[in-house]
Amino acid sequence: MLFLLIFLLGMSLVDSLNPFSIAVHIFLLGILKSTNRIALYVLGILIVYFLGGIVIFTGLTTVFDNLAEQFATIPEFVLYVAESVFGVILAVYGFIEYRKGNKSRQVLEGKDVSAWTLILLGAGGTLSDLPTAIPYLGFIAKMTEMRIDILIGCGLLLIYNIIYILPLLIIWVLYLAYKDKIRGRMETITAKIEKANKYITVIFCEIIGFVFIVDSFLYYIGYPIQW
Repeated sequence: MLFLLIFLLGMSLVDSLNPFSIAVHIFLLGILKSTNRIALYVLGILIVYFLGGIVIFTGLTTVFDNLAEQFATIPEFVLYVAESVFGVILAVYGFIEYRKGNKSRQVLEGKDVSAWTLILLGAGGTLSDLPTAIPYLGFIAKMTEMRIDILIGCGLLLIYNIIYILPLLIIWVLYLAYKDKIRGRMETITAKIEKANKYITVIFCEIIGFVFIVDSFLYYIGYPIQW
C-alpha cells in the first residue's frame, strides 16, 4: 500500500501540470467579473475526472475479476511480448511529443461567461483530454493489478483528483493576492507551464517505456527481474 501511495503522489503531481486546464484557468481569471466563479470551472474538471476515473476503475476491476482465471492461463511469453510492445509504444509516443511544436490551444473568448458554461468548459476540456491522461490511467491500472477494493479505490481516486486540481487552486490564491502584479505575466506563465508539461510527459514515457522494454528483454534471454 505504501508503494501505491507513493505512486499516487508521483502520478497525480505529473498529471496536475495539465497545460490546457491551467491555460484556460488563467485566461478565465483575467476576464471574469467575479474571480470566485472560477470555482465552477474547477468543479467541472473535478466532477468529470473523478467520475471518469471511477467508471474506468470499476470497469477494469469487473473485467479483471471475470477474466482472472482465463488471464492466469495466458503464457508468460505472451504477457512479456505485450509488455515490450507497450514499452515501444510509450517510447515512440514520447519521441513524437518531443518533436511536436509548442502550440497553444484556443480558449473561450469573451468578457464573462455563465455558471453552466464554466462548468461545461471544465468538464468538456477534461473529457477531451481523458484519453491522453497516461498518469491517471497508469494509476488506475496499478490499483486494478493490486486488486484494491472498490471503496478504497474510489477514496484514492478522490485524493488523486484533489492533488490534480491543486495547481489551479494555488494559481487562484496567488491571483487574488497579487492580481495587479501578475496580470501582465499570465501569458508567459502559461507558456512555461505548457513547455514543462511537454518535457515531463516525454521523460515519463521514455523512462517507463525503457523499463518495460528492458524487463521483457531480460525475460527473453533468461534473466527475468523479480519485482
